[in-house]
Amino acid sequence: MSWFKENKFLGGLLVVTILLAAIIIFLGMKAGTNLEEVQQQVATKEAALKKDLSLNPYPTAQNAKDKEASLKVVLSKATEAREKLLAFRPEKIENISGKDFATKLTDSVTRVTELFPGEKAIPSGFYLGFKKYRGSQPKAEATGLLSYQLDGMEYFLTQASEAGVKQIENLVRESIPQEDGKGWAENKKGRSSRTPKRGGFKAPKFDDLPTVARRMPVEFTFKAPEPVVRDFFTRIGNSDEYFFETRIARVLNPASIPSAGKAASSEKKSDDGGGGAFGAIEIEGEETAEEEPVESSKVLDKVSGGEELIVYLRADLLLFVEEENLPELK
Repeated sequence: MSWFKENKFLGGLLVVTILLAAIIIFLGMKAGTNLEEVQQQVATKEAALKKDLSLNPYPTAQNAKDKEASLKVVLSKATEAREKLLAFRPEKIENISGKDFATKLTDSVTRVTELFPGEKAIPSGFYLGFKKYRGSQPKAEATGLLSYQLDGMEYFLTQASEAGVKQIENLVRESIPQEDGKGWAENKKGRSSRTPKRGGFKAPKFDDLPTVARRMPVEFTFKAPEPVVRDFFTRIGNSDEYFFETRIARVLNPASIPSAGKAASSEKKSDDGGGGAFGAIEIEGEETAEEEPVESSKVLDKVSGGEELIVYLRADLLLFVEEENLPELK
């Protein structure tokens, strides 16, 4: 204390120096903190700018406006397509009594059976895929959907008959959940998972998409010539009443493809020495007689499938969901 009294000037100078040093240190530390914050903000903005530059289109006001207009067009077309698909859905699906369904099923089976006359035209025990309800009745809560499916099956086979199909080998209808007292399996929306792959790349996997339609599968095997098969597929694909989605189609031509020698020797020889579709055939020791020109349609039928084909078809009768609404842009 005595030193400060004796050296007031030096003591005051020392105190002022200490205070100034403390202030300078404080300001320096604060400036360093602000510098780190500024550097971090700059790095964040640079990353955001780099991301924006990689976008296509670049997010300018005009591009955002054009993108919104494009999305509106897409949603408009999607809504239009949805309305067209919902046209396949019946206005009402109402449950009926088990007795009424049994009567309806018997009448449908009778009508379809009449479309395929002949001893082997339909398989034994043919019942439009509803064999389990021969002598029994379905659950009351399933009759509405079963009635719709029954109408679709009758339409399906009627189109086959009108196309020219004469022989049904097999018909299998897959049960719907309501027949067992269950409901449709619902998908969870908006969830996605990422599955790691080689090289560390993770590709998004969307396995829970919104349900667009309920599926009612049917397997159908029949015999028919190639033109009839094409006509049948055309009828089903162009239908305005029911929407059938073909999942699998396999066609077998049991006829062997003839070789040139066998085909030529089995047909008549033509007067130009052509020997039919496969050129001239000369047999040693015999003279070639002049005969009528040979038609090659039989040979071509075997090659192109003009004879009886065996066709396996797995298709889904779709019942579109009307509750699915598309997003709207304001």
